[in-house]
Amino acid sequence: MRISKEHDVRRNEILDKAAGLFEERGYNNTTVNDILREVNIAKGTFYYYFKSKEEVLDAIIDRYLEIALEMAEAVKNRAELSPAEKLLQVIIGLRMGSPKSEVIQELHKPENALMHQKSIAGIVMGLTPIMKDIVQEGIEAGDFATPFPEQTIQIMLAAAFTLTDESMFSFSQEGQQRLIQALFYSLETLLGAKKGRFTSGLQELTERM
Repeated sequence: MRISKEHDVRRNEILDKAAGLFEERGYNNTTVNDILREVNIAKGTFYYYFKSKEEVLDAIIDRYLEIALEMAEAVKNRAELSPAEKLLQVIIGLRMGSPKSEVIQELHKPENALMHQKSIAGIVMGLTPIMKDIVQEGIEAGDFATPFPEQTIQIMLAAAFTLTDESMFSFSQEGQQRLIQALFYSLETLLGAKKGRFTSGLQELTERM
């Protein structure tokens, strides 16, 4: 157990220091040697934990994804919220709580396209079972009526994470707001929810954009 704990501590130390360097200097301007000096470790130690600098970035992204999934799980378990409110809280939390650091911005660069796709796939597949449970709760409560709860969530998440990606599409602020409105309208339609069910959340989201 002690060996495992020390392994995790050292690995997290490398990730923490690397994340700081990526934010300060940029991913492309940070070398493995920079990370070695910052953590004060030998090159062999670094390669014991990670095969490359790219793998370090991948692991940092995984940590951000884990935070998003923990947030969604916590929202799902809030008994005082209705199913619609839970979905809104998850969506708003993802939009407002997503890291804006240099590390995340690196994903939007052309040379990191594959890693970017992986991060989107990871969060869509990770969030789907959590949000599917929320939709199922809404179906049982009579708030939603859809025969495709899982697919509805996948469509919504995939659309949200691609169409709102500024590295792929460039919209004016008004265009972004109309896009968000369309996404919420589509969600209501796909879920078979009462019209206007997500209006309050839509207003909160657009006001923060």
